[in-house]
Amino acid sequence: MATVMNFRVNYVDADHDYNNYNSDYITVDLNNDYLIWSDSLADLLTHEPTAEDLNAAATVIDDVLPITVAKCLLMDYSHDVGGSYYTHLVKGMGENKRYVFGFCFDGATATIPRLEAWDDDTHTTTAKHVLGNGTPANSFVKAVKTTSSLPGAGWAGIAIAGSTYLELDDAVLTIAKDLYANVKIIIPADYATPAAETFVLTARYTYL
Repeated sequence: MATVMNFRVNYVDADHDYNNYNSDYITVDLNNDYLIWSDSLADLLTHEPTAEDLNAAATVIDDVLPITVAKCLLMDYSHDVGGSYYTHLVKGMGENKRYVFGFCFDGATATIPRLEAWDDDTHTTTAKHVLGNGTPANSFVKAVKTTSSLPGAGWAGIAIAGSTYLELDDAVLTIAKDLYANVKIIIPADYATPAAETFVLTARYTYL
């Protein structure tokens, strides 16, 4: 029987794991929901953002220092009722927090689950600026495994893009298990090309 993974985000308290505080998490509908990283999202919590909304909330590039995109929002499109969308701020994103993004497996795996980043769901290219413009080491997307411990204050993580990925645990899974990671986006100082881009985060694993 296939091992199924549910992707969950914490929208209440990033010190709480899923097993003991499952109501703190939202299970993401991978066909409809999506994540938004941006600077100021207070006005986006009541509706699905338009292109104009996203432009207004864009992170301003610093000409001296790298800048971490301040916030991450889950657009919970799957719970749309009569046009009343539900959007939620992801708690602990980019901070020294362990329980932010959850990858919950209901059984064993044949490979260590890993987190990847790609241009789109064809999983073939990493040409977008956010993913390093073809150079994975330059990816703005930084990820750290938090399954076993906190990431630490000021954590750096690793740049993920394409074949450069983050393993979410130390070994293949022999039983059902919840794995965790924290993910942030850091824009290099004085980056020459402002852009509004989409990309795909993929949890890849095989099962017996």
